[in-house]
Amino acid sequence: MRHIRMAVLAGLIVVPLLVPAPAASQDDEKAMQEVKELRNKWMEAEESKNISFLQRILADEFTAVNAQGQALDRSHFLARMQDPNRILHVLNPRETTLHIYGNGTVAVLTEHVTVDGTDKGKPFGGEFRFVRIFAKQNREWKVILAQGTPLPKSAT
Repeated sequence: MRHIRMAVLAGLIVVPLLVPAPAASQDDEKAMQEVKELRNKWMEAEESKNISFLQRILADEFTAVNAQGQALDRSHFLARMQDPNRILHVLNPRETTLHIYGNGTVAVLTEHVTVDGTDKGKPFGGEFRFVRIFAKQNREWKVILAQGTPLPKSAT
């Protein structure tokens, strides 16, 4: 009897893994397009230092976790973005995955990007894996979290 219970339990774990995920709904497809467009505009705004746009898209509870593991709240992130001594280029987004949750109200985007920049004349950058979380608030997408993790040379 014990072996039967174990077999049933194993089946409950394995069978869901074999069932294909349902196709994305039209609403999810629309949300995915909106989030990708927002991500692109966000990257442009960081590069051009369009602080008013960044202020509109960052949620009040926004957090950015940088490559050094520092968590920056919205105000500190915006201050870093408007610093004229900090130049940032996020290039060539690839290996992008985007998942929509909560009936089209939450999106999680991951991607591999190349970062090229200078901070007070000192170069920084390399290959990074980014995770960005978006949530719909008052019918508009807002950025909740951004985390960039440097990739080791062997992973690129």
